[in-house]
Amino acid sequence: MTKAKSITILVIISILIIMAAVFAFVSFSIGETKQYNGYMSTISLGLDLSGGVYAVYEVDTSDEAYASKSDEEKKASVEGTRSTMESLLFSKGYTEAQVSVYGDTIRIEVPDVDDPTRIFDLIGRPASLWLQGSDSQITSSDSYNKDADGMSGSDIQRAGVVFDDSNGQYAVALEFNSEGTKKFSELTSTFSGKYIAMFVNKELLICPSVNSQISDGKCTISSGQGYSYEDAYNLSVQIMAGSFQVPLNMIESGVISATLGSTAILAGIISGAVGLALIVIYLIVLYRLMGVAASLALVYYSFTYLFFLAIFPWVQLTLSGIAGVLLSIGMAVDANVIIFERIKEEFGNGKTLQTACSVGFRRSLGAILDGNITTIIGAVVLIIVGSFGAAALKGFGITLLIGLVLSLLSSLLLTRLMLACIRSLTGASDEVAKLYALKRIDANAGGDSSAEEKSRQEQGGDVVVGAPAGEEV
Repeated sequence: MTKAKSITILVIISILIIMAAVFAFVSFSIGETKQYNGYMSTISLGLDLSGGVYAVYEVDTSDEAYASKSDEEKKASVEGTRSTMESLLFSKGYTEAQVSVYGDTIRIEVPDVDDPTRIFDLIGRPASLWLQGSDSQITSSDSYNKDADGMSGSDIQRAGVVFDDSNGQYAVALEFNSEGTKKFSELTSTFSGKYIAMFVNKELLICPSVNSQISDGKCTISSGQGYSYEDAYNLSVQIMAGSFQVPLNMIESGVISATLGSTAILAGIISGAVGLALIVIYLIVLYRLMGVAASLALVYYSFTYLFFLAIFPWVQLTLSGIAGVLLSIGMAVDANVIIFERIKEEFGNGKTLQTACSVGFRRSLGAILDGNITTIIGAVVLIIVGSFGAAALKGFGITLLIGLVLSLLSSLLLTRLMLACIRSLTGASDEVAKLYALKRIDANAGGDSSAEEKSRQEQGGDVVVGAPAGEEV
């Protein structure tokens, strides 16, 4: 690599680090109407750091359909409703939402909510959904008939917004569970070329036409004039609100205050910055120019990590999530230490600086991958286990997984690039090795032992070196 190319790469990386720092923390106006806020402020926070909203629902035990079920069926229906609520909130980006069942009541806690009204629109309107087949288009709620050919909305697994390429507008996508797939296939077969009306709480919602039989349990609902995103979102919310397996009444709602609050966030930022600075100083003191290369890569990695935490919709940072961030940074530092120690060993054994660096990275690859891959597997397991109600485990696993993947790229690619650029500027002769904290191993160290060993080999006997006088060996 030429010196000009090395300088260019180092300058670009430095500019990117400065820009990342500015865009992370600084807010500024764009024109007269737009405002940019640092992406650090857009990282979604959990209940313990920012608070949120909660709602408590009670099962309507007076409902005839619910009352006719056995105790086991009632319990299964309530648990199914809890699962549906959790999936609904997760699909909307509230990954740290907690849904708990206490007998005949369900409590939902949703952290870091900018618009509580929107959340209550999403979870605060439990309703009954009825899909009713019809030979003609239904235009009035008076046509509701529970005894007509149709199916309930409890078999809808998911409703969301998709973009319809055919007309350049948004549409609503529905996905049914296995039982619902069979029912919907039969319903669309019977009323292919006709209509299926959707009633929420016996009120007509929409009455779309059916193009053909749908047997895979997936369909889209579009409008002739096209839905806007807001219209499609509201329609999907109304459909999902009617997909719960038990009738619910909201008996309580309110705002949850943060248990840790902004003081803890500020303390976390300060401690993280101080910790990172101490790590940088440690690396530079111990490994000199190799430490400079690692520090540049580590700082760039840290800002990239924060950016990914801000843009990934399923990240909601909690105290356990912060622990995942810190562990990831520790793994990144550990990988650099493994690489540098291997380089020192290779150089000490007689290799040139350039060869020692190349061999050091190659021979440390196995150890780094082994440590990180096993931790990645653990993070995935935590995410899977956390999806069944342990939100703290899921938050820790998500931040850890993102950090580990980025740390691998940082230590194996970015650190190597930075070191190659610095080596190109300083040269790779043995005279500059001390700038990298490298030195040769003295082959004559412990010469007496070598002489004794040689004597032993010549005489064919065993020699004990340095045994204290008067002791039997």
